[in-house]
Amino acid sequence: MPATDQVTYQGRTFTVPESWDVIDLDRHPDTCVRFDRHAVYLGTPGARQDCPAKALGRTEAMLVQPAGRTREGAASTTRVTRDTTDHSYRATAPGLEITATYSGDRKDVERVLGSAGLPVSEARTVRSTGTAGKTAAAAALPEDSTSFQGKGFDRCAAPSAAQMQAWKGASPYGAVGVYIGGVNAGCGVTVDEGWMRAQYDAGWKYFPIYVGPQASADAGSCNGTCDVIDDPVADGAASARDAVQAAGALGLPAGSVLYYNMEHYDGEHGAVVTAFLESWTRTVHELGYRSGAYGSLSSLITDLVDAAQGGGYLAPDVIDFAKWDDNATTDEPRIPAALWADHQRIKQYSGDLTQSYGGVSLNIDANLLDVGAGAPQPPVQKDTQLAYTGAKTVSNGSPAELAATLTEKDGGAPVTGREVALTLGAGDAAQKCAAKTDDQGRAACTIASVQQPLNADATVPVTAEFAGDDAYKASKAEAAVSLQYVTGRAFGLSANVPLPLLSVKVDPTPDTGEVRTAAAVTKAPPCTASVSTLVLSAEALCAKVDAKTGPSTATATASVSKARVGIAGLPVVEVSGLTATATSSCTRQTGSTSLTLKIAGAVVDVPDTPDHTIDLGLARLVVNEQKKTADGIEVTAVHLTSATGIDVTIGAARSAAHNCAD
Repeated sequence: MPATDQVTYQGRTFTVPESWDVIDLDRHPDTCVRFDRHAVYLGTPGARQDCPAKALGRTEAMLVQPAGRTREGAASTTRVTRDTTDHSYRATAPGLEITATYSGDRKDVERVLGSAGLPVSEARTVRSTGTAGKTAAAAALPEDSTSFQGKGFDRCAAPSAAQMQAWKGASPYGAVGVYIGGVNAGCGVTVDEGWMRAQYDAGWKYFPIYVGPQASADAGSCNGTCDVIDDPVADGAASARDAVQAAGALGLPAGSVLYYNMEHYDGEHGAVVTAFLESWTRTVHELGYRSGAYGSLSSLITDLVDAAQGGGYLAPDVIDFAKWDDNATTDEPRIPAALWADHQRIKQYSGDLTQSYGGVSLNIDANLLDVGAGAPQPPVQKDTQLAYTGAKTVSNGSPAELAATLTEKDGGAPVTGREVALTLGAGDAAQKCAAKTDDQGRAACTIASVQQPLNADATVPVTAEFAGDDAYKASKAEAAVSLQYVTGRAFGLSANVPLPLLSVKVDPTPDTGEVRTAAAVTKAPPCTASVSTLVLSAEALCAKVDAKTGPSTATATASVSKARVGIAGLPVVEVSGLTATATSSCTRQTGSTSLTLKIAGAVVDVPDTPDHTIDLGLARLVVNEQKKTADGIEVTAVHLTSATGIDVTIGAARSAAHNCAD
C-alpha cells in the first residue's frame, strides 16, 4: 500500500495518498480547483481562481467544502451518489459537501471516502436521462442565450461576477464559453443557474462547452489523462444526455447550442470520432437542443467536412474550429462556403493569452462567433428492436421478473428512458407490468404472483411492446417461457402373485392416477376400507397428491392401516401404521416411510435409511425403497419380489417438479 496522510476538515478525517497535494482554499483562494491532477481541496473555491484557459482530463481528486452551497449540501443526512458518465462521486454529510473524481483508480477514491465514514459501498448510481437537470431544472433563460454575432472568450473556470462586470464594458467580448460538464472537464463546472441568469441579464451570451470522452488519452491538451471513447454510438448518446441534463440545470432552454469539445487527434481515430459526433448530434436533437462541435481545423473539422460532403451524415448544426492565426473571421478556405453557411460557425482564432480590461486580467482563448437563432432539426424516427431478456422460467404463486432490451435496429445502441409494456400469458390469463429502459436499454418489472394455466408443453407466452415516439419507431418482441409444474401419483396396494391354479392380481388401489398441475390442487380418491384375497389382505388404504404453489411443490402420500401377505413357501409378512411420502420441489426432493413390520410373527427393527433389504429365501423384501428420477423421487414402503414373478407393493408414492432450470 502507498504511504498515506491524515487530512481533517471540519471534524471529519480522510486518509489520502501521501503523493496528493493538500490545498487550503481559505488560505489560497486564487487556487484553480482542477480535477486533472491528484489533489485534495479544502474549503470553498475562490471567486477569482487563477486558472488556465483550458484544463482537460480527469484523475483521482477531491473537493471538500462547507455545506449550504446547494440544497443537497444542506442536508442533515450522510449519503453518496456515483455518476458513471462523468466519473465522480458526490457525498453529503452534516456540514459538508464532497466531490471526488476518478479515472483509472476508482478504488483509491472509494478508500478515501470510506476512510471518513462515508457510505461509499451504498452509493446510489445516478445516470443522465436528458430530461431534467442534475438538481431541479432551472428557470429557462431566453431562447437567444446561445445566439450571438461578435467576439467571445472562454476559460477553464468561469470568471466571478465582478470580473464579468469589469470586462462587460471595457472588453470587445459579448459572449463567454462556459464548461457545463463532461468526464474530461478539468476544472469541473464552476457556474450555477444564478450565475447564468445574472450574466445574461448583464448582456452576456453563451457558448456552452461539454468535454466528454476523447479520441485518445493524449489528444490535444489531454496530457495522457483523458478518458477515451469506448463505444462511439453508445458513448455519444450518453454524453448528449448528460450535456442536455446539465444544460437544463443551468437554465439553458431547448434550442440552445451545446458544443462538444473534441481535442486534436491523429488521423487513425477519424472514423470513431465522426461516428461518436453523429450519435451526439442525433441524441441532442431528440432532446430538443442544437448540436455544436469544437475541434482542430486539421483533424475534426477536416473529417466533418468530408463526412458532410459524402452525404447521409448527420453533421453538427454549428462548428467551432480552432485556428490560432489571430484573424478574427469565420471564413475559412478549407471549409466549403456552402457548409455551415447560415450563421453556424465559431472560430477560435487565438488561445492561451492573458488580457486585461477594467483592471481585471484573465487567461483566455479568443473566439469570433457567428451563431444565429436557428432551430433543432426535427428528429428522424429510428427503427428499434426488442429482445426479451427476463426470466426463462416462471412459477405460479411466485414473483417473476419480466424484462426486455430496447436497442436501435441499426448499430444496436441502447434506447434509454422509454417505457416498455410486458405481458405474461394471453387472453383472460394475461398479467401485465411496465418499466422504463435504463442506460443499457433494459426495462424490467415484476409480476408479483404468477397465475398461469398449464398447457401441453408447459410454456407461457411473453410479449414486450414499445409504443414508439417522435424519435423511435414502435417495436415488439414475443417469446415463450417455461412454466414450472409438478406431477405425482400415490396408491395403497398392488399385487401380482402367480399361483399354480389361480393367480392373484390386484390393480393399484386406491389410486390417485397421474396428477400433472401448475396450480394448487389436491387429488385424493376415496379410501378403500379393505382388500382381501387368498394370499393377502389390507385395511384402510388411502392415497393423496397435494400440489402447492409459490414455490411449486408436490407431496404424494400413501397409507395403509394394516396389511398381511401370506404366500406358500414364504414367511408371513405383516405391516401396520404404514405411510409412504414423496415430496418434490425445484430445490429439494425427499422421501420417507414409517411402519411397523413383522416377519413370521416377530417384529423387525427397520432403520431410517432407504432401501433396507431383507432376504426371505425364495423372495426379497425391500422396505423404504427409494429411487431418484430426473425431476423427482419414488418411494415404495414395502416391495416384495421373487424370481417366480411375485410382485407386491404396499404404499407407493412418487412426485416430481419440472421446468426448474432458469
